[in-house]
Amino acid sequence: MRIFLIGPMGSGKSKIGKLLAEKLNLNLIDTDKDIETKYKKKIVEIFETEGEKEFRKKESDFFSSLNNLTNTIISTGGGIVEGSSNLKILKKENLVIFLNASTEKQYQSTKDSSKRPLLNNTDSRKVLERLYSKRLDLYQMVAKLELNADNLSNEEMVEKIINFINV
Repeated sequence: MRIFLIGPMGSGKSKIGKLLAEKLNLNLIDTDKDIETKYKKKIVEIFETEGEKEFRKKESDFFSSLNNLTNTIISTGGGIVEGSSNLKILKKENLVIFLNASTEKQYQSTKDSSKRPLLNNTDSRKVLERLYSKRLDLYQMVAKLELNADNLSNEEMVEKIINFINV
């Protein structure tokens, strides 16, 4: 079993992934954290030194390398759906969970973080709104279950995901 968590930054993918992994006794891959480990650089550094395009290439390469994993929860970065090869992978999967969150929730979750290269040194609300409208259809196209992070606690989301898996 592989469970993919997708959605915008600040929607709770990392936290939900951790809770699900503990509850279901599964491995957890957090693509952003694992990319940092693999390349021995923070994502912010990759963006600064190599640019977003190169980061997206690294992200897609890393994501495709996960193809043979089992018994794993894969918490993805918010932009994973922008890569066509990533979309092809996600379309074939049965357990793709979209954690949807309003741009206000995203803003509240990310406003104090310097780890978000797309939000640094800019009007982060506007960026979040632009990214959300750009990616929403892509998230919904590949998702098999959509949960609204604005209306559900982390525990409720975990419970709904477990119920969905066990159907």
